[in-house]
Amino acid sequence: MASATVEAPDATQKPSIGARVANGCRQAANLSHDARALRTAAEDAIEDGVHVARRAIKSARRRVEELGDLRDEAIHRVRRQPVAAVGIAAGAGLAFGIALGWIGSRWFAKRTCE
Repeated sequence: MASATVEAPDATQKPSIGARVANGCRQAANLSHDARALRTAAEDAIEDGVHVARRAIKSARRRVEELGDLRDEAIHRVRRQPVAAVGIAAGAGLAFGIALGWIGSRWFAKRTCE
């Protein structure tokens, strides 16, 4: 079996000016490529952000329109059945008050027992 050997370049031998220029050109080309890749990635990220923002704005506008429609429908129902609307509002207020009182009493009892 043959063994491979690697000879290290002689450290005392300095690269020629042509080799230095070629190495500098390669590094400049590599940096230029990296800069273009970074710019492209930044442009893509900005474009994605703009797209997401536009979708969010459209969604918010739709929600505002739906809320307006819901408000108009509620006004219409209250005008058609005012007694039922008052009853529903009173029932919802009573349920909310009972729930809030129950939660408050449990919280207060917990704080006084400590």
